[in-house]
Amino acid sequence: MSSTKSAAAAILSVLVVILLASLLLKAAIHEPATAPDQAGPGTVLWESRDFETILQGLLILGGVVAILMLLRSSKQEVQR
Repeated sequence: MSSTKSAAAAILSVLVVILLASLLLKAAIHEPATAPDQAGPGTVLWESRDFETILQGLLILGGVVAILMLLRSSKQEVQR
C-alpha cells in the first residue's frame, strides 16, 4: 500500500473518530427542557436524527468504497 493511501486512511479514521466523539458528547450533555415549538412533526423528527443520518451516510459511503475496491481488484486481475 502506498504512503498516500496510508495517510488518507489515517486522516479519514481520525475524522470519523472525532465525528463519533462529538456526537457522543452532544448526547451526553443534557440541555434544560424547553417547551416544544409550534413546528410540525416533520421538523421535530428530522432535528433529533443527527446520529442516525450520519450513521446511514457512513454505511452508504462504506458500501460505495467497497464496490470501488472490488472493481479495481477485478481490473487488476484482467490486466495480468
